[in-house]
Amino acid sequence: MTTKTAHIVAHSHWDREWYLSFEKHRMLLVQLMEDLIQTFENDPEFTNFHLDGQFIVLEDYLEIMPHRSNQVRKLIEEGKLIVGPWYILQDEFLVSSEANARNLLIGIHASEQMGGYAKIGYFPDSFGNMGQAPQLISQAGIEVAVYGRGVKPVGFNNEIQSGNEHTSKYSEMYWESPDGTRVLAILFANWYNNGMEIPVEPEKAKAYWAEKMAAAEEFASSSELLFMNGCDHQPLQMNLTQALKTATEIMPDVTFRHSSFPEYIQALQKAKPQSLDVIRGELRSQWTDGWITLVNTASARVYIKQQNVKSQTLLEKVAEPLAVMASLSTGIYPRHELLYAWKTLLKNHPHDSICGCSVDEVHREMMTRFSKSQEVAEAISVQSARTIAESVDTSGFDADSALPFVVFNTSGHRRSNVIVTRMDVERRYFDHQPPHEKYQEFKREYEAFDPNDWVVMNAEGKQVEAVIIPVGPTFGYDLPDNRFRQPYWAYQVDVELHVQNIPGFGYHTFALVPKSVFGENALSELTTAELVTEEQVMENDYVRIEITGDGSFTMLDKVNGRNYTGLGIYEDTGDIGNEYMYRQPDQEAPLTTQGLPAQIKLVHHTPLKAVYEIVHNWKLPASADELLDEEIRSMVPFRYRKSRRLDETREVSIRTELILEKTGRSVGIKSYIDNTVQDHRIRMLFQTGLEASHVTVDSIYELAQRPIQPEAEWRNPSNAQHQNAFVSISNGREGLTIANKGLNEYEVLANQNTIAVTLLRGVRELGDWGVFATPEAQCLGQHILEMELISHDLDVIESDAYVQAYQFPVPWTVQQTGVHGGTLPATHEFLQWEGDHLAFSALKRGEANDDILFRVFNVSSETTSLKVTPSFEAKEVYESTIVEDQGETMKVADEGSYALNVGPAKIQTIGIQPTIRLK
Repeated sequence: MTTKTAHIVAHSHWDREWYLSFEKHRMLLVQLMEDLIQTFENDPEFTNFHLDGQFIVLEDYLEIMPHRSNQVRKLIEEGKLIVGPWYILQDEFLVSSEANARNLLIGIHASEQMGGYAKIGYFPDSFGNMGQAPQLISQAGIEVAVYGRGVKPVGFNNEIQSGNEHTSKYSEMYWESPDGTRVLAILFANWYNNGMEIPVEPEKAKAYWAEKMAAAEEFASSSELLFMNGCDHQPLQMNLTQALKTATEIMPDVTFRHSSFPEYIQALQKAKPQSLDVIRGELRSQWTDGWITLVNTASARVYIKQQNVKSQTLLEKVAEPLAVMASLSTGIYPRHELLYAWKTLLKNHPHDSICGCSVDEVHREMMTRFSKSQEVAEAISVQSARTIAESVDTSGFDADSALPFVVFNTSGHRRSNVIVTRMDVERRYFDHQPPHEKYQEFKREYEAFDPNDWVVMNAEGKQVEAVIIPVGPTFGYDLPDNRFRQPYWAYQVDVELHVQNIPGFGYHTFALVPKSVFGENALSELTTAELVTEEQVMENDYVRIEITGDGSFTMLDKVNGRNYTGLGIYEDTGDIGNEYMYRQPDQEAPLTTQGLPAQIKLVHHTPLKAVYEIVHNWKLPASADELLDEEIRSMVPFRYRKSRRLDETREVSIRTELILEKTGRSVGIKSYIDNTVQDHRIRMLFQTGLEASHVTVDSIYELAQRPIQPEAEWRNPSNAQHQNAFVSISNGREGLTIANKGLNEYEVLANQNTIAVTLLRGVRELGDWGVFATPEAQCLGQHILEMELISHDLDVIESDAYVQAYQFPVPWTVQQTGVHGGTLPATHEFLQWEGDHLAFSALKRGEANDDILFRVFNVSSETTSLKVTPSFEAKEVYESTIVEDQGETMKVADEGSYALNVGPAKIQTIGIQPTIRLK
């Protein structure tokens, strides 16, 4: 007879902020931790407590109770308090690939400094799980994942549908990443509260354990049974020892153990359960009815998602690469400042925070954290760019008249674009003259300024296509290192410039110069074609955009001949759901701008860029009816609500800009929405007409292939899904990719495989277990939403369109400087790399050493090669991991270059040891 062991793991799932603000939750956390320390002291049989797999709860607690630091450290070192490996419990799909990795890296380092961490990939309440999780945690030396969502357990006696990769007959299984990495995976089949509040009184305990044991055994693959003693913000069960003694007395055939995850996993592995199923890739609850996937958190409070993308991008793709470049000259790297910015950002990544599914107070505080993280990143970026620019040799420009500026590309891939930068033509610092008089004098002197008297030249002395637009006198100031602040007036111009082939980690230098410097014959003859060829038509050599009377547009790809029609239509529907799930009222027909006359005018036209403005004044239902308030008050489940939208309407103004640059097969889209109505969702529709069964979606360290048609079990009329940077569709010959900035929800509609991107969703309640009003979740007011529509051949991978899509949210960095000598050339690439189907992820210095870490990932299912060539002398170049462990030394490909093969879907990190170390 097999002996059953009931492993009881004491824990409390700690949502840092949710239905209460952070500080109110923190007061409860302080009480929990105080009770826990007391219990450890008074009850030697209370052996351990699982602190929810995240380190930040300790930081939050010790910030209030710093005198407990040594006690906490001792408990961790003794294995009683089990922390990490994460810094926070994130929503995996709504933060970037790099943010997921940094969360793990920062959490492990912080936990180690306090005494150690649990090697468990803990995902108790993620709203779906990323397909690359096994590879991510495995690179950190973690071989077990524990999670609560995404997989459907069917029980021991049920047959598994052949080929179903998202169902398991047991609560234990194997989970495999796209690259083939496989880990043991444990599902909370009966949730992470299946052992909470265990009775001490025998009669109650009998009934409790009869139910709990049967539920656990239904899905367990062995006699080792897991019971989670806790739930969301669960106070400590301080009489747990007595409760387990009672359980032992009433069920002597079961061994009840106050256990831990390490003990349970060791026992499970020793039991060697047979015939475990293998699940693969993303776990998004595909094989369910689709109603409780919580996927529409991707569109709750879109303004939160936009700020998150801005913050992540500034850190990953601007501040860190620029800081690495600058450190090669200065020997100084702002490691601690960057860590602070990352930790501040990560505090916004818990699932109830970044998902937008908390009370309004939580999301107000999040906006402050976003600002703090962005301000640090921006300060580091500006200082790094200034440091590099001051080291660039600009002496090739005329010292008396040239105004040099350096254009940096930090996107990791070679890049060309039309950029706009603001420059100072002249500065006049404040002196004895009153500032207002100096301003008027300055303004008068520049009234005759003619932008046509100026041109832009590159470092080779050739004229570059540019448009100069006067701005006028503007206030500015310097903050010198060795003296008091220096205010000034600057006469400024905007320079619209076509930059080409700037290296992925490098720069080109240009200068604004008077035409008179050249002489008439020295200026190159720049031939420019008009971008606006007919009324409401824009075109370059690659695409033709034609705007119709209702504001929708067609895009003809001149390269492959594909013509896309019916693009850019807005759709509006009611939403009587909540922050978690969208719910359209029954029998409601969507409203669209198709056929709605629009005001269309050309608002910007230069040889480099054209912009058409499209204005809709759209009358939409003001809100849902009064029944919705009653349904919310009485907690009618959102699926069964009968509320409808009012007949009363209000005008919603939507201004759309369509932006076409001189080159490229894409059009930019910027939507300005003044939202005046409630309880609704606005999307933009892109009718592709492409025959395809799947779309390719940017997910975490992979381009995921997802079916357009939902699985057979799906019942939700909506099949919205997560996206990060883009969604793409292709028929194998032509393709269309829609890149975005913080628009994390898409759906593919059956009509012509139309891709719908959610721009805005407004609801009035949090949802879930109680009644929590969230008036700010209606998202009233002004919103600016940005996308780029990219046409290409083949699919998004084979055409390399993914590179352009990843670059879309990355800002250019431009730094004005003077004419001077320097140690760096006027055009430079700090780190050169080559590799087909590889996407750039990170360039940074190590957290625990001074090495430069460079990370890419293979977006394809084929092995490819990577070649890295530093511009600086390297002592050693080696393979590394997500957590920056040093691996094998890379082979020398040729002089100064190193090469290796990168497997399918592999996350590849390279460590480079410069010969010159940091100061």
